[in-house]
Amino acid sequence: MRLSAKLMLAMSLAAGIFHFSVKSAAADQIGFAVDATGNLYGVDLTTAKATPIGPTGQLLEGLAVSPGGGLFGTDLFGNLFSVSKTTGASTPIGSTGVGDIEGLAFRGTTLIGTNFSNMGGPATVFAIDTTAAATTPITSFSQGPVRAMALLNTNTIDVASDTPVSQSLVSVNLLTGANMVLGQLPASGADLIAALNFGSDGVLYALDPLGNEFIISSNGAGTLVGNTGGQDWLDLTMASTVLDGPGAVPEPNSMALLLMAVLGLISVRTWPRSGGSAQS
Repeated sequence: MRLSAKLMLAMSLAAGIFHFSVKSAAADQIGFAVDATGNLYGVDLTTAKATPIGPTGQLLEGLAVSPGGGLFGTDLFGNLFSVSKTTGASTPIGSTGVGDIEGLAFRGTTLIGTNFSNMGGPATVFAIDTTAAATTPITSFSQGPVRAMALLNTNTIDVASDTPVSQSLVSVNLLTGANMVLGQLPASGADLIAALNFGSDGVLYALDPLGNEFIISSNGAGTLVGNTGGQDWLDLTMASTVLDGPGAVPEPNSMALLLMAVLGLISVRTWPRSGGSAQS
């Protein structure tokens, strides 16, 4: 077989590995979640399998992972904590002073949260300083109380609200506070969804107090994925760095790029110095 044919075959193989890795990455949706017993879990949202990590020592109502991989949580008193992704242990940062924060997410590098607003007034979205827990109001909107929040894009959040019907998926514009009811979430009676987050695949995932995992459509309807083990879930956040660290197995796309680089070096070493055609 001529060298060019060998290279074409090998590069096709590398491209196949890269294509497979992209599909695999899209399928692997891993999250962190906290339950009503104060425990942190890793959750495979593809298979609805939850793996215990450890106790947080707090009853966390909100949970969010920063772009840098830091995990943060808030409790029903509005206190902010940093949370260990390996042990679950939480470290106090400070009080936000705005009461119960059950919706938490990162808007770029800025942590944002929504207060529960169980007194019937408007819910407010705040920017939260992750070093001192100080807050700055971003916008307020009429649909509350808010039990969970997911960031759709820079200017839009989706929230799980108890109004106008229990339980509604509501879209909120962060620039104007304008909001729109998208539809009713798959909740019944007291089994209200308090854990909501978009995956890296663009899918909106939800967990309920019975351990059920749902994929949520744009009109709020839910498709059951499975049951994680009956946990009373309080919040969910995506964990893109959960598998990172020393000894981690290289991603398939990294291996594909490495293979292509090696092939490039081989082709350079085997190309005739005379500039003639490649030898078989």
